[in-house]
Amino acid sequence: MKERICRICAISGTVLGLVVLLFGCATVPVPEQADTQESLRDTASLYWKLRMDDNYKDTFKMEDKDALQKVSGKGKPLYESYVDQARAIKNNAINSYSIKDVTLQDDKGRVSVEFTFTMPEIPRPVSQIVTDEWIFKNGKWLHLPPR
Repeated sequence: MKERICRICAISGTVLGLVVLLFGCATVPVPEQADTQESLRDTASLYWKLRMDDNYKDTFKMEDKDALQKVSGKGKPLYESYVDQARAIKNNAINSYSIKDVTLQDDKGRVSVEFTFTMPEIPRPVSQIVTDEWIFKNGKWLHLPPR
């Protein structure tokens, strides 16, 4: 009898422990992407890798559509206008990029990106640093187009 009570207590304790563990895991929301410097650095790096690979379909998904609408060409669909602008930048013979600095303020971020590009008039590669702006919306970082 005493053995049976000990087994019931052991089984009950194990089941109760599993229930508590599962309940605790179920209540912790897993963000799509954390609003940290590292997550913004990773997102910006992916964005520019996709842009360098001419993957405008996926980079378009990373744009803040509200901000993009404000700067897009009138009379053209938003995606078409975006691709035209992206191709114009790519045509400047950008060879590489690197993320230099990331800063956050509330739900906004700034990423300094160094580009290396070539031009027919200049015999060696040229470097330039530009600053990208990002906003954290709906659980993810979105790229803001240049104004």
